[in-house]
Amino acid sequence: MRPQESVGHQDEPPGVTRQLSDWIYNLELEDVPEEVRTRAKYLILDGVACALNGAHVPWSEEAARAVLGFEEGGKCTVIGWEKKLGVLAAPLLNSAFIQACELDDFHSVAPLHSTSILVPTLLAAAESESNRTTKPRVVDGASFLLACLVGFEVGPRAGMALNGGEVLALGWHCGPIFGHPAAASAASKLLGLGPQQIEDAIGIACTQSCGLMSAQYEGMIKRMQHAFAARNGLFGALLARSGYVGIRKVFERPYGGYLSMFSLGSNQTPRYQVQEVVKELGQFWHTAVIRTKLYACVGGAHSLVEALAALQTTHPERFADLSNIQTINVRLSKPVFAHSGWPAIERPMTATGAQMNCAYIAAAQLVEHEVLLTQFSTRALDSDDIWELVPRIVCEHGPEFDTPARGCGAHVRIRFEDGYVLEKILDRPRGFDPPLTNEEILEKWRNLTEGIIETGRRDRIEKALLGLEGLKDVRVLAKELAGMVKNPLA
Repeated sequence: MRPQESVGHQDEPPGVTRQLSDWIYNLELEDVPEEVRTRAKYLILDGVACALNGAHVPWSEEAARAVLGFEEGGKCTVIGWEKKLGVLAAPLLNSAFIQACELDDFHSVAPLHSTSILVPTLLAAAESESNRTTKPRVVDGASFLLACLVGFEVGPRAGMALNGGEVLALGWHCGPIFGHPAAASAASKLLGLGPQQIEDAIGIACTQSCGLMSAQYEGMIKRMQHAFAARNGLFGALLARSGYVGIRKVFERPYGGYLSMFSLGSNQTPRYQVQEVVKELGQFWHTAVIRTKLYACVGGAHSLVEALAALQTTHPERFADLSNIQTINVRLSKPVFAHSGWPAIERPMTATGAQMNCAYIAAAQLVEHEVLLTQFSTRALDSDDIWELVPRIVCEHGPEFDTPARGCGAHVRIRFEDGYVLEKILDRPRGFDPPLTNEEILEKWRNLTEGIIETGRRDRIEKALLGLEGLKDVRVLAKELAGMVKNPLA
């Protein structure tokens, strides 16, 4: 820990935004436990796997064509493409690629997808630093890792201060909202901002926070909403570095503040908890509890997938003819039900809508025995077999799941035509508690990149990311991430 520098004034105690800014400024890599640093590297590896896997799925190619069509070229890498864009445009595509297949990480209590925000922000910031016309600076892997750790810690704390999943239940896309201060904090750390500049950057980012959850039904734009946080957080840090003053005390302001505004309509008491922003900083590490996904769908449906898979395994005779299923009732927590329990009435659904909808996800698991990217291909989205089941699947709110430990749980009850009933309750899916091991994330990385990039290139990226502390120049990694990859759906 470097000698402490405070942004507080002598005549007033520092507020939580100032306390957070102090912590960000003073944090050094050796302050972070080794196992947390290691975990962060595997999370980054998982995010990069998702970016490479998602760079050329159809909706990502639509995004790339649009952005490349109106943005001037630049010096920042677009992952999986032989193109470069400006410092604020590149994060839009790279984040959308990470989010493209719904396979990226998530925080279960304060829902956000951290690497889709932090990796694009920091990759662009690092390349921008080395290309500055005045005082260019080579960014090394240790600085990249430390900045990413800052973001991993700040995003969930902003979410916890807003009572986590309550924001999602209100209809906000909570990940981009929690992600704006995370991106600003991480970018500020990488750019070497002072404490007051960090507070300004966070304030500039928070006033841009956005994201409507109605994007989940049909719009491709759902894939890009975390990208708004990546871009806007970096924008805030770049402005603050130049002396542009942001909102001070943005977390604690009762009038027009980040927490007071995004908690409007909350059913929680209190609506927000400002001390959560700085609670146990440097003691409890949210990095260690960020989850990674095994299924290409909304994280809240993973227990549903596994409950059905378990019943299929233990009672195969019951699922030999799916026309014998009369009804399937699914109980979910309040946030998951609000997010993903809506009736699926439009056929075919878009890939976005299908990946967010529990009825479609359940039908896909029963028909195809897995929920991976191919279950959201054009073929599957209009499958007669899947759509014969979808109307029989009804979701409802189960208050018994409205606790942090069971928030991603599911209770599945299947009634067959002969009156036979099967039930399965799962409090949490695999990879929830405990999270997937580093070895399991490595296996996922290799599976996702198999066949879409050459083995040698994959191995070089893997070596660079898992050895970030020894990487002298992040541009070495960026060079490997640039260049075309294949479409996993082709």
